[in-house]
Amino acid sequence: MMWTQISRWFVAIGVMGMLVLAGGAIAATQGDQGEETSTGQAEEESNATQKEQEQTSSGSSAMKGEPGDYTVVDGKVDQGTYDGYIAFTQSCLACHGPDGVGSTFAPSLLRAVERRTFAEFAQTIAAGRSIQPGRVMPSFADNQYVLSNIENIYSYLKGRSAGDIGRGRPRVIGEESEEGGKQ
Repeated sequence: MMWTQISRWFVAIGVMGMLVLAGGAIAATQGDQGEETSTGQAEEESNATQKEQEQTSSGSSAMKGEPGDYTVVDGKVDQGTYDGYIAFTQSCLACHGPDGVGSTFAPSLLRAVERRTFAEFAQTIAAGRSIQPGRVMPSFADNQYVLSNIENIYSYLKGRSAGDIGRGRPRVIGEESEEGGKQ
């Protein structure tokens, strides 16, 4: 029993360490890009960014870069966000209800992602949480499938919380329709 708890803490610490390293790498990459663009280039980049934002729903990004980023185009989601939906359905739905709206014994995750940072969200999944006697969020530290999809689950729930992703199974951008053509 004690070794199981210790190994779960090591996994949780490892997950948090990976998140810190990934955040540092992202920040370093963004800092290395330099700010020496000409006025014409800056205007072109601004126009391109504005067009991308018009094509995606509010609160989403055109490219997944940080946990919680997602893309919605014409009601369809990016592959990572869809993977988050699948992981949520397989591992979280039984307690947190359909689409993350909560149940009689587990809270709404749609509200949770509004209040918690990604690091707090990931820590809760990896280490579990005791809310009150009889209400316990189990640790998923031993479940590699869940741990490898934490960012995707977070992105899916952020999109649901913002109202950009509707209830039910989302369709994937570029997915072929049932008639055989791309939509």
